[in-house]
Amino acid sequence: MVKKLTYCLLVCLSVFSCQEKEVLFEEGWEIEVSGSTVYVKEYAIGHEGEDVSQREPIIVVHGGPVLDHTYFIPHLDELARTYQLIFYDQRVCGRSSLEVDTATMTLDGFADDIEVIRKQMGLGKVNLLGHSWGGLVAMKYAIKYDEQLSHLILSNSMAPSVADWQADNAAVAQMTSPKDQQRLNALVSSGLLRQEKPARYIKEMMMLSFRGQMYDTANLSKLEIFIPENFMIRSQTFGLLSPDLASYNLYQALTAVKTPTLIIYGEKEPAVGGHAGRFAEAFPNATLEVISKSGHFPFIESPETYANAVSGFIKQ
Repeated sequence: MVKKLTYCLLVCLSVFSCQEKEVLFEEGWEIEVSGSTVYVKEYAIGHEGEDVSQREPIIVVHGGPVLDHTYFIPHLDELARTYQLIFYDQRVCGRSSLEVDTATMTLDGFADDIEVIRKQMGLGKVNLLGHSWGGLVAMKYAIKYDEQLSHLILSNSMAPSVADWQADNAAVAQMTSPKDQQRLNALVSSGLLRQEKPARYIKEMMMLSFRGQMYDTANLSKLEIFIPENFMIRSQTFGLLSPDLASYNLYQALTAVKTPTLIIYGEKEPAVGGHAGRFAEAFPNATLEVISKSGHFPFIESPETYANAVSGFIKQ
């Protein structure tokens, strides 16, 4: 079932003549997925009168968990000038509902959600871009639905095994400055996270954690994340994934993925000196791209290089 929420929104992005006018095409709706209402949004930048629905689609899987798609905007606008971007808020995230079929709160279930979206939108083979936690979801989709993919882009992805994930987390913790770590400890011990409206404090904690993952910490000001007031309840629901995340190892399964794959990391990320090479070698057809002067959010720190890497890969 698809419930339309908004009609195509045309926003003028320039002040040139009508033929040169650049506009934003944006349309959102709700889809029923595994007992939840999931928010989906088409997003493209073009010119008045252009049929952007005919463009090659890229389904974008956000990180988190419990974040939503909005932190990509406007940082993926360069890709939106060539492709039709399809964002969605994962179950229990953003504008998607909190209601959920607990039996489907698994990695396989989250991969199946992408397939439901692809089918309900009437799409053929698609490009799939997963960032951070979304990279793990995208890997699971590729393992289950390889034949439905044109290209797979794993951007700053969560590692394909729990051992490598834990090693990354330990390294990231070392990247947090003593001052930021002191503030993080204070927030945890203060009881502020147990207040009726803890969103501002949860956001502060996330931003403190993300600062160390920026190549240039000044770029943190460009990152906008949305934290709902019921974040803790949503986070507890995501806890249903804990059994899947306790001992996962996808390296062997990835050897069967035939889809051309691009693996992207920023040069500051621990994965570059750790598992990134082994990760790329697991696929029959993968390329590893390390973006200079970037950390975990290269589309913010090096947006042109990032867009060129993704577009160049898809056009190969």
